[in-house]
Amino acid sequence: MDKTTPSSVTTGTRADRARNKAEKKAARNQHKSEAAERKAAIRAERRRLRQLRQRRRLRVDDVTVVEESALKKAVLGSVVGNLMEWYDVGVYGYVAVILGKVFLPDVDGHIQNLFSLGVFAVTFIARPLGGVILGQLGDRLGRKEVLAYTLLMMAAATFLIGVLPTYAAAGVIAPILLIALKLVQGFSTGGEYAGATTFITEYAPDKKRGFYASLLDWGSYMGFAAGAAVVSVLQLTLSEDFMQSWGWRFPFMAALPLGLIALYFRTHIEDTPAFVEAQSEQGEDSQEDEGASPRSGSVGDIEAAIQATDEGPKGLKALIVTYRRELATAFVLVAAANTG
Repeated sequence: MDKTTPSSVTTGTRADRARNKAEKKAARNQHKSEAAERKAAIRAERRRLRQLRQRRRLRVDDVTVVEESALKKAVLGSVVGNLMEWYDVGVYGYVAVILGKVFLPDVDGHIQNLFSLGVFAVTFIARPLGGVILGQLGDRLGRKEVLAYTLLMMAAATFLIGVLPTYAAAGVIAPILLIALKLVQGFSTGGEYAGATTFITEYAPDKKRGFYASLLDWGSYMGFAAGAAVVSVLQLTLSEDFMQSWGWRFPFMAALPLGLIALYFRTHIEDTPAFVEAQSEQGEDSQEDEGASPRSGSVGDIEAAIQATDEGPKGLKALIVTYRRELATAFVLVAAANTG
């Protein structure tokens, strides 16, 4: 006969619960302690990484050497494509007053101007997103492929603006389509400038890296100048009525053939030696390096080891964490240049 009483069962249950609770608490504390140790180790590696950047000597593989013919093709393809991208962006600004009348004809002139300038500002919303997404794709697929895609997106969006129906033909759908195409332009522009800058700096020789990177700014300004020249010629040769009815479309429609020409240059360039080398290293068997200590490697090895850990930052986060001071300095300088 079972002589177990209800009180003894209750006492045993309470003891089990207390024991389980204590075990769970101990496991949580152990997990927190291990996580804190891992984070401390990662912080120590980052400090050592910064010291290595400051102290280590220049090595042979730190020097970029490229063929002059390949460099010229890369610079030409990047600058021509960048010029074309910013031509597409600039054209809208030069005919913005006309577009307000075309897509919102029944409202006050001030509202038309606000609409046109607001649509122009829409592109800036999509630019950061384009830079992040297309930049990551460039790391995976190659700068050449992504730069071709950005050029196609920009040329197609600009050409479609030139063939959009007016408000009189399509109603409110017309300005909505205009906004959508400007978002595509902004997305493309964000990936274009970031990708082209990376492409040029990876290709350029060390002593002239700043010079070749500055050519992209020259291409941007030339694109704006080309857009201004085309619109000015049309305004001088066409009547105001014709310019408002059909003339404003011509600069946008010209983006398609011009874009195809720029695309030709871009498809005849090769990916940067740095990207090709990185791809070949990723294709090799890396199992033999799994047990290696990051303390014996170079700066790049340590960065890779930190990012490979589960707790270490990856991708964009790694860029922000590792180079936060440099990024903050760049943001301040660019903001000052754009507002000065």
